Amino acid sequence: MSLKTRRKKSAKRRHPTRLRRLLMLWRHPLVLKLGLLLLVLLASYTVYLDATIRSSFDGKKWQVPARVYARPLELFEGMPLTPQELASELRDLGYSELRATSPGSFQRNGNRLSLYSRGFDFWDGSEPQQIADVEFRNGSISRLARMGSRGASGKLALLRLEPLEIGAIYPAHKEDRVLVRLEEVPPLLTAALLAIEDHRFYQHHGVSLVSIARAALANAKSGAVVQGGSTLTQQLVKNFYLDRSRTLRRKVTEALMSGLLELHYSKEAILEAYLNEVYLGQAGARAIHGFGLASQHYFNRALQELSIEKLALLVAIVRGPAYYDPWRHPDRALARRNRVIDALVGQELLAAEDAQWAKAQPLNLGKASRSHFTFPAYMDLVKRQLGETYKREDLTSNGLRVFTSFDPRVQRRAEQAVRAQIAKLQSRVDKQTPAGDLPAENFHAKQVRTGQKAALQAAVVVTQTTTAEVLAVVGGSDPRFAGYNRALDARRSIGSVVKPFVYLTALERGDYTLASLIDDAPIAFNNRDGSEWVPRNFDRKDHGQVPLITALAKSYNQATARLGQQLGLDAVVETLRRAGQARELNAVPSLFIGTTQLTPYEVTTLYQTIAANGFRTPLKAIRSVLDSDGKPLQRFPYQTEQVIDPHANYLLQRALVAVGEFGSAVAASHKLGAASFAGKTGTSGAQRDSWFAGFRADLLAVAWVGYDDNKTMPFTGASAALPLWVELMASASRQPVWLLPPAGIEQHWVNTLSGMPTRRGCENSLLLPFVQGSAPQGARVCDSPQALKR
Repeated sequence: MSLKTRRKKSAKRRHPTRLRRLLMLWRHPLVLKLGLLLLVLLASYTVYLDATIRSSFDGKKWQVPARVYARPLELFEGMPLTPQELASELRDLGYSELRATSPGSFQRNGNRLSLYSRGFDFWDGSEPQQIADVEFRNGSISRLARMGSRGASGKLALLRLEPLEIGAIYPAHKEDRVLVRLEEVPPLLTAALLAIEDHRFYQHHGVSLVSIARAALANAKSGAVVQGGSTLTQQLVKNFYLDRSRTLRRKVTEALMSGLLELHYSKEAILEAYLNEVYLGQAGARAIHGFGLASQHYFNRALQELSIEKLALLVAIVRGPAYYDPWRHPDRALARRNRVIDALVGQELLAAEDAQWAKAQPLNLGKASRSHFTFPAYMDLVKRQLGETYKREDLTSNGLRVFTSFDPRVQRRAEQAVRAQIAKLQSRVDKQTPAGDLPAENFHAKQVRTGQKAALQAAVVVTQTTTAEVLAVVGGSDPRFAGYNRALDARRSIGSVVKPFVYLTALERGDYTLASLIDDAPIAFNNRDGSEWVPRNFDRKDHGQVPLITALAKSYNQATARLGQQLGLDAVVETLRRAGQARELNAVPSLFIGTTQLTPYEVTTLYQTIAANGFRTPLKAIRSVLDSDGKPLQRFPYQTEQVIDPHANYLLQRALVAVGEFGSAVAASHKLGAASFAGKTGTSGAQRDSWFAGFRADLLAVAWVGYDDNKTMPFTGASAALPLWVELMASASRQPVWLLPPAGIEQHWVNTLSGMPTRRGCENSLLLPFVQGSAPQGARVCDSPQALKR
């Protein structure tokens, strides 16, 4: 026998021996015990993973933030509105300006605009999609008609558009999503997603060995990671349950959980969860999850309204939201989008001619990061009012829908007025005071480092006079900066803005009229600490005996302080309390002329009572709150109470109109018109604060201007806050003030210098209201006859 043959036989004898030894090793009691222990551990771990999956997937999957909406724009014939304003609102809502052929589109032709509304579920019912034709004439809607397939089909009484989303209240991890149901998702989107990310989705059971092998082969050929083998189910598990680590344990866990997920839930449920969970971008600190929100983020449109090329772009972004960010890398995103479109053609999911058209389209993105719709000061107010009723976890996780009174048009006008006026004032300050001449204490720390001067600031609050609903809030000279909210938090000396409440206290007593004489002579007060306080007029002059209306209109400090002394501090403080001042005030004599420190929001509360004919109504920003199913959770009804005598309140309103006729705000009449508004200027001591609080028939607004560090300004209430207020009202208000006298009021001509009866057309004559029987008595003569003033 040859040596070679003996070796072969020897090898055959050794092989069975090794196999028997290996089998004997597995049969060893210790090895069997270890194997059994591993199986038990694996089974236990699988049971644990199964419980984790089912508890999370069956329950509330996501913390969905509360979404906050503006007031809906309600269109009706006779409504004051221009075609430009309606078109602007529609653009903010993401309507496409082409033809009104699909929901979310409009077309304007001169004074005529056709639109196809989207429809919306409100707190009081659903508004259906409608095609409407709107015609305008002389700044208002002259015709509103419902359009059918064959043209106009009848008059439309009211069309309510969907409200603009103005913000959300996010959970701590800052994830945001708009949940969509699978049946709401365009079929082409799901088809493209599966074609690109997991074309064997309906064949595998969570893990696809074919996909893993294909990816490994592609990566080996290229020498780099060019393809992934994860299924959609694995991607969902990774994003929903696991961290980003790349360990063997995590991979095994991912595979187990994917199989368990497929075992318990349908493909449709898994796909719907993926569509809502997938990460698709970043907006500042806010993470964009799900295709529903991504559609709004990138295009300002609902997912159902997207065309082929837009759907393809969203699918393209899935592979790498940062790498394919269409704002930062448009060329890269465009190329990836076109590859997705080609893949749809390759799998016969899209016709070649449709693909050719889609690839020829630009990206057509919306406004980046939606900063255009950021209103931090108003959202601050909404959160505070919601905080009185709801816990923070309810607001950040339960998907509530909060409907507010926010008016985008009024807010826009307020922001424009603030920016324009602050720029003018700052320019005047810069010309007067070089940076090197300012002492260091007048700088903020950041401004000292950069060599900039301290910046003027402003705050504005706007309400509807009849309802006390807050329509707009500006918290600083940079309205979109989410910093210190001066409108709600800046307590500043209010100056002469407080004076109307001193005069209101007198008018409510019944022994004072608008013609009552007040002595505008020097007066001294003893403070509690023994010091003396001597108020002086702004012009440093004494004016002697003047009618009450003149003392208020011209803002005489001495006359006001004397009247306050006669009335008593407690009486004036009580009037302020009844008008709505909730916080306790420091009751010292200087309160009569405005050393009291209030916020612009608190001042608005006080003036709201005057504008509402003596009815106190708490300011409110929230109309209704719905849960995630659209069911009303809570309404915020009006709470109003008559707290001021209607006759006295009417007389005060007339005196505040006089402020613009011949008083401290006379300059505003040149732009707004004589007797078209009522209000009061205010300037704090050393001109540290500039105020104007006033109203017209539809709107009330309070404006403040000053420095955060209380630095003196070269401005008064009439030269800083008043021009800002006028610019706002000239563009936002549509109705001049209209005073409706209560029963028992009569009108008489009075001399504004002496307070005595006179005749119409005489010099210094003014027609004033009086409670019946309280008018001044005497001969009606003209001391200095003039040509009649018609």
